Amino acid sequence: MLPVRIFDFVLDALDGTLGAVQPEQGGALLGLRGQDVVTSFIHDPTARVTRIEYQNSQWLLDEITQREQSGVQRFKGIVHSHPARTPQPSYQDRHEFATALEANPELGRYIGPIVTHDGGSALGPHELRTSPGVRISFFCGTFDGPRFTLERMRPIRIPLRAAVERAGLPFPESTVQVLDDVQGVSVPLPDDLFGPCRHLFVTAHFPFTAPVVYALDSLDGAGVRALPWDLASPPVDRLAGALQSVLRTMNGVNGLPSPGGREANGTATTPPAPEGGEASVEAAPEAAAAPAEGGHRPLAPAGHAWPVAREAAASRATGPDTGTMPVSGALPDPGTRPAPGTPAAPGASAVPGRPARRGMLGRVGAWFGLTGRTSLGQALFARTGGLLSPALADRHVLLVGAGSVGSYLADVLVRSGVGRMTVVDPDRVEAANIGRSLFTAHDIGSPKANATARHLRNVHPGIRTRAWKASVDDIKPKHWRKTLPNVDLIIAATDDNAAQQRLNHLAYWFGKPAVFVGLYEGAAGGEVVFSRPSLPCWACSTGGVRETLGNLGMRPPTDYGTGRSFAVPGLLPDIQHVSSSGAKIALALLHDDAQDRITRFLAKPLAEHLPMVLMAMEPDHWFFPKVMENVPGQHAFQSIWVRTGPRPDCPVCGDEARRVDPLEYHGDAKDSATTEQMQQALRARRAVSGSGSR
Repeated sequence: MLPVRIFDFVLDALDGTLGAVQPEQGGALLGLRGQDVVTSFIHDPTARVTRIEYQNSQWLLDEITQREQSGVQRFKGIVHSHPARTPQPSYQDRHEFATALEANPELGRYIGPIVTHDGGSALGPHELRTSPGVRISFFCGTFDGPRFTLERMRPIRIPLRAAVERAGLPFPESTVQVLDDVQGVSVPLPDDLFGPCRHLFVTAHFPFTAPVVYALDSLDGAGVRALPWDLASPPVDRLAGALQSVLRTMNGVNGLPSPGGREANGTATTPPAPEGGEASVEAAPEAAAAPAEGGHRPLAPAGHAWPVAREAAASRATGPDTGTMPVSGALPDPGTRPAPGTPAAPGASAVPGRPARRGMLGRVGAWFGLTGRTSLGQALFARTGGLLSPALADRHVLLVGAGSVGSYLADVLVRSGVGRMTVVDPDRVEAANIGRSLFTAHDIGSPKANATARHLRNVHPGIRTRAWKASVDDIKPKHWRKTLPNVDLIIAATDDNAAQQRLNHLAYWFGKPAVFVGLYEGAAGGEVVFSRPSLPCWACSTGGVRETLGNLGMRPPTDYGTGRSFAVPGLLPDIQHVSSSGAKIALALLHDDAQDRITRFLAKPLAEHLPMVLMAMEPDHWFFPKVMENVPGQHAFQSIWVRTGPRPDCPVCGDEARRVDPLEYHGDAKDSATTEQMQQALRARRAVSGSGSR
């Protein structure tokens, strides 16, 4: 069951709105970019509601857009309430979830909790209770290939508000902000105790990773102090102990007010223990180190000053699970913060005169011209001006096969500026994949399609991605009909000849350019074939060549039952040599304007019908020594562009009367008898239809 982390002040907001009125009511959830972490709730008071129906308003959609554009939070999904004893999504809910996820494919998952007024029944592992009579059940929608699936999610309550109030401090919800560059939540600290403009910053793994206290100074950096963190103490008490220790060190004062929340009369109260299903607070990561002598975990050399760029690099390198953050010396006095309790406008700076929407590390990006999604998209073309067109941002690539070849191609195309990609692969990441692809150890067990899409969003958060965990045969004709008209290029990088043939047929039928990348035995050689309606199809280009390769033993062996190539040893540089050639051809096919330099790269191959490139990465490979024997300076990394032509009887690119709609049959491409029968039947239907129309 996938976890979803949600801050306790968001749960308080849900309890005080949806939990306080009769269903149905609802609103939007916002959170950290690229993570299943919820940091904000927007109630939709103008929604159209009845006792059994909730429909969000245009105001809510506009508010989500405004907050995403002016702030750093991202839309996560819609939460709404149901009548008692119906804590599960309805059929209409499933439809709405799927529609919203199709419109926002960059989400990856659509989070859709259900709030019900159920007081007595037991909680499931996907549920928690915000007050005695209010239950929240967590669900998420994803696309598994073209099929929409609904799953339960395990909620993890992040007790930030409880910990702050346990420390005897006020919790100013109106000024809670999500920092852009460092993923987390920032809470202002009282000026009278910590000095002006001090903030507490926590990540989604609080209270099991140490937060920091930071102060913003001028544009040249930020002062950061990591809190001493005692993992042996109760989770909700750790913050109080850490802040006490910092105050004694910084100011020589006795510490904080008495632990516990503050009522209006000043008396301290103990926050109630959170209630949940399996666990309401996350278990401590195994990577967390044991406390050092004195009960505090050593996080970095004391008194060490870290420049802001090094702090950013350190936080990215260690990741959210290690709990390590750098320690600086005394915090600088950066200026004056607005009076306590004064809310900051959405996206506005908390310090007068400071540029808006720049977090602790956000100014680093400003130094390099990276101030948002749009700017990053423009920056992708900063070093390719005149070579590639910014129009790539509107191009949609369908990538089938996300292994060592496909994942590399996806990475190159997105870094080159392609703005939309659908990734299809039926397999999951295995440890053996790490050495020859872009995947990391954290991806092991994840679907390759999802892991690739996640990597692409990390490269460019503005890209629109969609992941299908499916084989080519699993995808139904209706999904091809819906998807292919909106695709600008198809890339076939599978290890299955039948799948390559199917994609070849689909690409030609829908009039889409396509690139096919293949490797030979041991990655000592490879091929790149490209097609479009004016050229031969992949099958006609490769037919004779593949027969020759098979006779010479240079094709990788295939599994008799599946027809897929066995994984064989091959060097990553050789694999990427072939893949990079395919990437350049793909980029050329994505351009229409002859003024772009990349377009001229394919001018000769297109004019002379040279749609197949054969490559040798090793000396003495195949026929290359014979062909190149009189050419001086030859050793390896050779290529030859091959002239091919269509076969008149080809059902893909041959005579028009013999072509077959690939969506009208599902026969195995290797079964020529079945294919011929289908062709005859289709020709007969066309003949009858044609005579009738005359």
